[in-house]
Amino acid sequence: MSELSKLPNVGKVLEENLQAVGIETPEQLQAIGAKEAFRRIRRQRDPGACFHMLYGIQ
Repeated sequence: MSELSKLPNVGKVLEENLQAVGIETPEQLQAIGAKEAFRRIRRQRDPGACFHMLYGIQ
C-alpha cells in the first residue's frame, strides 16, 4: 500500500496503473496533473480506460 492509495478515489487498480506509468507519490501526481496521468495510463497501460478513471484521478 502506497501513499497513492490513501488519496480519495484511488483504489488498488488505479494505484497500480499510476505506478506502472511512473507516478509513485501524491506530489508527483499533482505535479503531472490528472489529465497527463490519465493520458499516460491510456497510452501505456489501458487503452480502454474510461473517463470515470480521469474523474477519480481529478
